[in-house]
Amino acid sequence: MATPAAKTDDAVPEITTVDATTAQVPTPAADNTTAMSQAIDKALAHGEAVQMRSTLDSLPILQAIRVYWRVTLICFLGAFCAALDGYQVSISSSIVSNKGFIRTMSHGGTVLNPTYVSVWGGMLSTGQLVGVGLLQLATDRLGRKKAMHLTWLTLCVSVALESAAKNWLYWLFAKLIAGAGLGMMQATYPVYIAEHSPTQTRGLLTTFYMFWYVTAQIFAPLALRQLSNSNPYDFKTAVYTQWGMLGVLLLINVFCLPESPWWLVERGRIQDAEKVLASTHKGIDQYNVESELGIIVATVEHERLLEKSESTNQLLQIVQDRTNLWRLFIAFWPKAMQQFTGQSVTNNYGTYFFQLAGNTAPFTVTIILAVCQLLGVLFSSLISDKFGRRWLTLGLFGAGTVAIWGVGILGSFDYESPQLGSVLVFFACLSNFGVIGGAGVAYSYVAEIPNQRLRARTASIALMGSFCLGLTFNYTVPLMLKVWAVKAGYFFAITGTLSCIVGYFVLPEITMRTPAEIDEMFADKVAPRKFRKHITRVQLFLEEQEAANEKGV
Repeated sequence: MATPAAKTDDAVPEITTVDATTAQVPTPAADNTTAMSQAIDKALAHGEAVQMRSTLDSLPILQAIRVYWRVTLICFLGAFCAALDGYQVSISSSIVSNKGFIRTMSHGGTVLNPTYVSVWGGMLSTGQLVGVGLLQLATDRLGRKKAMHLTWLTLCVSVALESAAKNWLYWLFAKLIAGAGLGMMQATYPVYIAEHSPTQTRGLLTTFYMFWYVTAQIFAPLALRQLSNSNPYDFKTAVYTQWGMLGVLLLINVFCLPESPWWLVERGRIQDAEKVLASTHKGIDQYNVESELGIIVATVEHERLLEKSESTNQLLQIVQDRTNLWRLFIAFWPKAMQQFTGQSVTNNYGTYFFQLAGNTAPFTVTIILAVCQLLGVLFSSLISDKFGRRWLTLGLFGAGTVAIWGVGILGSFDYESPQLGSVLVFFACLSNFGVIGGAGVAYSYVAEIPNQRLRARTASIALMGSFCLGLTFNYTVPLMLKVWAVKAGYFFAITGTLSCIVGYFVLPEITMRTPAEIDEMFADKVAPRKFRKHITRVQLFLEEQEAANEKGV
């Protein structure tokens, strides 16, 4: 066993006897027992149970994409599934202007009851909250793959209800089920992507979930616009197109996405995890399956050793352990910033600002806003691993906050004049660029900050908190706009500023960090602002091993 790194004063207690038995890690087949024990011994030696980092984690980003092309493709396909999420949300908001939909849902009328529209939007958000709350009970027990299948089945039920809807109550129930499916999707796929992604490209691949979500939102209004030109009273065709997307989603889930090796190790299925790693990393000369598997096993075991709560209930483990509770808050905060910086104003009610500026074409407005959002997400996707999550998140949400300040200030002047109206539109576009771009990075925090054992549960609770804020603003923002008009921007300017200040102190830099390193820094209570420059014992240990190997020790 290699000589461990020097033990620091704040290191975890020393473990004097370490092997696969004392670590209580399930062993694989007999021929792999020795290699697994060596990997665990190396990781747990001298009390540094999981302080290991693969030599491949230091590869440059572009080289990592080439080397890990198969894993990158898997994560890319997982992120692509978000297209159905974005398409469903966009259909819900765009279809209310279709003449056929209006006639069907208003019993032959020509105008929809505004209450119906409001309740449908609220029910979609409520469904997301319910879906995340229910799925978290099954994700860890059933696995990521089965959670995906359950999500797909829920979405099938919702589309079936939409296809058969003949009145507003049917559509209301369909929106509840659809929201549940979308919430399940957001709680499952980003976590799955983070668990498969290489360290160097985790930000890129996790953020791509939001990229596909936004991209798909462009196609729903395009489909409805084409229908309005060819058959203005046909809205069912747009609904039916979702079946094609569900078919693609099923094919991806079944044939392209293997189970998460991290979840398999957590459940003691080490042999299955080894098979997944061997399959997804096939053909990589430098990749040693047993060594990399040992890192995962050691990380999971180290988290068990650090667990302070004696309860087997994951919710109690989060609440009773201050470190786990702190990690939950950090995972939640970027999604909270998304709400506090004005998404409900400039994104959900972007058309309102364009109307004030004299542009009443809903299709044009939708495309302009979607392009701004797409550019924001693409920007955050491409530089999150190079530039870092922390300052990128603060920068994008900061830009959204500046924009919403501009909106509020313009509300104190004649914002309906041609000159100021154009400025108002500019600030609305800048807000969409910043807030939605930041939302993409927020998924990285949701998926990466929790420890492995509590990842799915912590991510679900963080998303539930975000959905609660979104649901609150869905009902209050229309009232704000009715009473304050554009001056409602002041409210979100203040909350956005405060959220960015809090974010400066609580958001850590997790770029290029392995789960073991993140665990170590939280266990050592490193200040979030110091994560970027902090040298972990994981790094020191690996450097000593590499130096020893170079010397032939």
